[in-house]
Amino acid sequence: MARILGEPRHTLAIQDPVSGSVVTLYYRGPTSEERVAYQLSAFRLEGGERRFCLGETRLKFGVEILTGFEAGDFIITAEGGQTPLDPTRHPDWKERLAEDAPDLVSYLAQQVFEGMRVASRGEPEWD
Repeated sequence: MARILGEPRHTLAIQDPVSGSVVTLYYRGPTSEERVAYQLSAFRLEGGERRFCLGETRLKFGVEILTGFEAGDFIITAEGGQTPLDPTRHPDWKERLAEDAPDLVSYLAQQVFEGMRVASRGEPEWD
């Protein structure tokens, strides 16, 4: 399948190890500036020492590019019951996901910012 250039929304389906279900995240493509900032923020100088900050970087940039998710993929406990997390009803949905599902948000960033791989001759992707 070809990449559609200029597509405003992309999709990543993830097998969630906690729920056992497939979670679908929607995201926008990062800008060139965000790609550079991502690479630069993976390490930080603190007291003259380089500090590895990839986990923090993945979560921060994952939240930035995340634009939504499939309806019903996340359930919250509210007022004694369970209700689906809904961006239209829960304006803090990104913060909730960063707090309660940081593994999924970080995985999104890892795949988008770092997920390139090279197809070798003889692989189906090459041909």
